[in-house]
Amino acid sequence: MELSRRGVLGGVGSAFAIGAIGFAGAATVTDEGDAPVDGGSGPAIGPAAAGETGGDGAADSVAADRSAPFEATLVADGDDAGTLFDAADLSRVQGVISEEREHLVYVALSDDGIDAVQERLAEAGATDEPDRFVVSMTLDSAEVRRVELDDARVTALTDDEWSGVLTLPFGQEPVAAEVYESLASE
Repeated sequence: MELSRRGVLGGVGSAFAIGAIGFAGAATVTDEGDAPVDGGSGPAIGPAAAGETGGDGAADSVAADRSAPFEATLVADGDDAGTLFDAADLSRVQGVISEEREHLVYVALSDDGIDAVQERLAEAGATDEPDRFVVSMTLDSAEVRRVELDDARVTALTDDEWSGVLTLPFGQEPVAAEVYESLASE
């Protein structure tokens, strides 16, 4: 199963024209205790990296390890506003897919995970005031990604037609690889 462009068209295509919500843009990535570095921005879909491909040249997804120490937390005005999703909400993961300066990891939420994300956004007030919120993603309690929410992202995340696929672009391949390896079940 492929979670990239060919695998997810139709989900939020009207909002993003690619079917996956890209957590790109104003983001930082922290790598092994170093200072935050630019997480990168740009296209959310790219060709698979060498050695990570299926028969058609695209990376295949694998079942997510639902016990992985990964969590995406909503932060409102600098204060913790609760979990947006964690590994238990995921069903599949795909990566590392490299394109230019970005290294992508795709995650697909389960049906229950999609419902939970949409409910948690509404309960926290992010559907009313998305610009107050950021999403802090951690692996083993260390932040690996930070994303500012905006109207377009929250609208796409709460759309009834959203397929549950998120694109996590990283500026450094080792960070993307660590996230993927933790989330991919063995």
